[in-house]
Amino acid sequence: MPPQPSSLFMRGLLFVALLCASLAARADSTLQLPSDKSPALVADCLQQGIRRLKIPDDYVKRDTATDKAESIRLLNPVSNKTSLQVDIRPQGEGSQLQVDQNGIPLTPPWLRLIRRCAE
Repeated sequence: MPPQPSSLFMRGLLFVALLCASLAARADSTLQLPSDKSPALVADCLQQGIRRLKIPDDYVKRDTATDKAESIRLLNPVSNKTSLQVDIRPQGEGSQLQVDQNGIPLTPPWLRLIRRCAE
């Protein structure tokens, strides 16, 4: 006996709900990468890459902590909400990057930029 149309609809609806939940979970996740470079060198590389992506400077905030940690944030200057944040902490001779997506998906160009700067 073939499946009923309502049964197919419910299966499709369940699939879409699971897919959306999966994408939302990925967008809220974090990525961690080690680097042999100092936090300042990684942050410089990220800033240069962000400029090449033609993102205006007022959408990028860079902070330096007293322990030489760096933080690069993409933020909306009107709402002051952060969308993507890369924290770069000193670790031995290099650093440890933590990327917080804050609800936005990490697109392939962003991922390439972050990985290239960590290498």
